[in-house]
Amino acid sequence: MSDYLYTHDALTVPRGDDAGQLLAPRPPCDADSQLDVATFRDRGFLILKDAAASDAVARAAAYVAMHEACWSAPSGTRPDDWRMHRDQRLDAPVADGHLPILDLLREPRLAAAIRCLAGAEAHAVSYTQVARRTPAPRKARRKNLPDTSYHIDGEANASGARFPDVFSLLVAVALTPHERPGMGNLTVFPQGHLRDWRQYPDWKREKALPDIGRPYEVPLGVGDAVLCHPLLPHRGGRNDSESSRDLVFFRVQLAGIDYATPERAAALLADPWA
Repeated sequence: MSDYLYTHDALTVPRGDDAGQLLAPRPPCDADSQLDVATFRDRGFLILKDAAASDAVARAAAYVAMHEACWSAPSGTRPDDWRMHRDQRLDAPVADGHLPILDLLREPRLAAAIRCLAGAEAHAVSYTQVARRTPAPRKARRKNLPDTSYHIDGEANASGARFPDVFSLLVAVALTPHERPGMGNLTVFPQGHLRDWRQYPDWKREKALPDIGRPYEVPLGVGDAVLCHPLLPHRGGRNDSESSRDLVFFRVQLAGIDYATPERAAALLADPWA
């Protein structure tokens, strides 16, 4: 079990009616021969078009719509951070349920891309996050965010630090279209994963993050995915559109890696491809 800090439990949604069920078997799929691994390694992210089939995306979107009122009811939950599937293996009974959400990760085209980029099958998730970015108030629209407004997944606050976070690949699947900037897009900082982040927890706590250049708002259609390196700085973009943006984030873990050891964290910070 990973040693999460307080924020995770405060944001976890209630279990679903399908708690304890297994994901159905899926047929394998060969990776796209045009997958640009070199660009992923250089920029720290890769956009995968049509990563999930339309019927799988529709099931997940319908599931979110059915449960959003329940998920929003507990104090402390936010629509941009509904969490579930903590430390969940993909081959084990799903303790939280919410199978239509987790099943997106096993869409054959997406699963093959993960295998190609990470060098192994997705084995588990440290957690899943359904993130809705609602339209910004009109008076706040079109105001540029500072280039130092970003984070790298993990914890760095008064309660302590867990950094880098306990996963090998950040995967986001789009449930709604946001194919132009300003629609709440996941915003990344290309090549940011190649920097020296050993001081990140201190910088984060002291609000002294360095300026690392201009960000990129990732355009995604329904069913598209973006796959990111775990050290890639990112943020949620402001939504200046009239529609909410829904993404499902998976923190993907691989078999055979002890994510809790200090040695793993030190190795990743010394070499992002360790």
